[in-house]
Order: sequence, then C-alpha cells, then structure tokens
Amino acid sequence: MDENFLLKTDGARKLYRVAKDLPIIDFHNHLSVAEMAADRQFDNLTQLWLTSDPYKHRLMRICGVEEKYITGSASDYEKFEKYCEIFPLLAGNPVYDWSRMELHRIFGIDTLPTKETAREIYEKAGEMLKTKAFSNNGILAKFNIAYQSPVAMLTDDLSGFNGKTVAPSLRGDNLLCPDDNLKKTLTQRTGIAIGDTDSYIKAVCVLLDTFGAAGCRFADHALDAGFFESNKAGAEMLIRLGAEYAKRNWTLLLHIDAKRATSARLAAVAGPAGGYAAVGGSFDLTGVCDLLGAMEQNGGLPDTVIFPLNMSDQAPLAVLQGSFSQDGVASKVQLGPAWWWCDHALGIRNTMECIASFGAISQFIGMTTDSRSVLSFGRHDYFRRILCAWLDEHNADWQLPQTALEEILIKICYKNALDKINK
Repeated sequence: MDENFLLKTDGARKLYRVAKDLPIIDFHNHLSVAEMAADRQFDNLTQLWLTSDPYKHRLMRICGVEEKYITGSASDYEKFEKYCEIFPLLAGNPVYDWSRMELHRIFGIDTLPTKETAREIYEKAGEMLKTKAFSNNGILAKFNIAYQSPVAMLTDDLSGFNGKTVAPSLRGDNLLCPDDNLKKTLTQRTGIAIGDTDSYIKAVCVLLDTFGAAGCRFADHALDAGFFESNKAGAEMLIRLGAEYAKRNWTLLLHIDAKRATSARLAAVAGPAGGYAAVGGSFDLTGVCDLLGAMEQNGGLPDTVIFPLNMSDQAPLAVLQGSFSQDGVASKVQLGPAWWWCDHALGIRNTMECIASFGAISQFIGMTTDSRSVLSFGRHDYFRRILCAWLDEHNADWQLPQTALEEILIKICYKNALDKINK
C-alpha cells in the first residue's frame, strides 16, 4: 500500500509527518477488556478480522453471500475465502480501505484480497498470529495508544481496567428507564433501598464514584430514532444524570438517531450488533436543545459531544457549539467525529466542513474508533490522513503559517481529547 495513501500534495504529506506518530487517545470503543486481561491469542485471521465485525458481515450480505459463510456453520477458512472473494467489489467503501490498511500496517501484507490470494494471506497472517507479538495486546502495542476507554455498564466488573491507559467509559443506556433487575442489583451493591427517583440516583452515584476511581472520564448515552417522542421519562432521567456527570467533570457523549429495529430475521440470526441497523430520519433538534438547556438551567450541563448518525444533522448540531457555552471552557458542546455509517471520507470531511463553517475547527475533539476490533486503531491513521489533506486544501485560502497550521493539527489529533481526560 502506498505510504502516501490519501495524501495527494506535498503540503498534506508534510502535515502527515507531524500527525502520524502523535499518541492516540481513543475516548470511546467497545473492545473486550476480558480479552486484554487474558491477552487473547487468535487462532487465525478469521477470528481476528471477521468474526466480530458487523461492518464486514453487512457488506458480505449486500454482495449476496450466504449467511452460513458469515455467522453460520462454514469453517473459519471458508468464511475468510468468501470475504476475499467479494473484497474487490467493495472499492469505495471505507471497509475496503481499512482492510488494506490493517493488512499492511499489522502484517506487512500488500496483496489484494481475492479468492485466488485468500490462502496465501490466510496462511501468512496465521503464522504471525501464533506468536506473542500478534496476540491481542501485541497488536495493540503496534499503535501508539496513550489512553483508551472501552465502554462498561454501571454494574460491570471494573477489575480489568488499570485506570490510567485503559479506563472505563460508562455506557448508560440502561440507566434511563431502570428495570427491577437493575434496581435489585444496585440495592445489593450499595445497600441503598430504592423506592423513588432520589434513592435511585443516590445508589447510581455510589457506583459512578467507583467508575471515577477507575479513571472514567466519559459517559455515553444512545438517543435512538424517536427518543424524545417515546421516552420522556428517559429524557428527564438523563437531565438528572447529566448533573452528576458534570459534578465529576465527565464528558457526556450523545450518540443519536440510530434506527436499530429493521430486519427481525437478521436480528434473530446475527444478534444485537449484527450490522443491520439503519440511519434514522433527521433528529429532533428541539429535543436536543431542550435537553441541554434543562441541564444548563439546573447547573448540570457537562461537556457534551454529539454524534449524529444522519449526515443531514451534522450542520445544525455543529451550530450548537456557539449555542451553549461556559466561561473559560472551550467547546462546552460540540459536534463529534463521524460515527458508524458516517466514518468514511465523505462523512469525516463533512464533519470538518460543518465545524469549520459554523464553529471553530481548532476545538474539534478528533477521532475515536467506536469499534470492537483491536485492528480498528488504524482508523486514527485513516482520519489523520484525511485531516492533513483537508487542512492543506483549505490553507490555500487561509494562508496560515506552517506553525499555526500544525498547532491546529496537533490539537485535533491529540491535545483536545487530552484536555477532556485531564479535566
């Protein structure tokens, strides 16, 4: 793979030399902490590359591959061969770029996956995967990761987090409308009898402090399509929780507008993370503003990063960078990095265009993987390449000196996220 991939100009390549080795801060992902603790050794490339990757599963289905070769009974090699067979048909999709980058960076393999080359790639990578240098943690060590924050539910075991380079990010979806099982568990863990909202919040806060002690600096909530119309009680609870996050100087991550209920057949076959979710319609901006405004009025608006899944929402949400502010705080509320169906070159560029046009690109928090794969840290490199090209293109008009341009680059790639975890 060409070392100047996505870097078409001398200016972009010069900026990339500054960006490429900056430490990675990944403030939201879904990596398995248990696999880190065990330092899992993958048996073959399918287990590492395909088994838990709904992006690839989705594309295989789009290309007509039978389910037995995706999540079904076929052997690991047969599944890998089927992916390689359809791989040339995926050009234009970010998975095509990510896959080539992963093979190149981790395994030094530049052979294009095809049905004819599948065996060669599988066996070459397989030999490497037998060694400790290519264990779960061996692969992670190939990236310059200063900090990463895998999600954990409030009642999860946190013993696998070291609180420094690997700290939990609270996944708070089940906290908004607590069921009896959650309340029972909270009572058992805290000794607080839950009879009303106040006692529930009191019990939650005991475990929030446990998360804080484990290094937590981020709380994530998914506001799916129709949230404000169908979950008013959940919105009220989020206002209460937002005040608690603000007290702890945590950053609230709002992932909005996923349409998860699509094919009941695929949901039964592939499970909850099966790659069949869709993009909802344009999100309720009034609901978002009312939510943030209520937090602000209650003195409990945490720093907030909003991740829209519908690209049409990126511009109006970018404007909110100037709608909610606090003295001495940069970007109290901001548009987050391109997420899920938006984390391709088009979505990344559109995110930056919206932030620059309606706010201040220098305050952008940068990239996070939001992924279950240890290989996905290569997406920071993908993002940095696109960012360097974009900055160089625009500087033809901005005419900033190189030092000022590099300062913006370093802030976006590293320092702005560092400021969030060091608050």
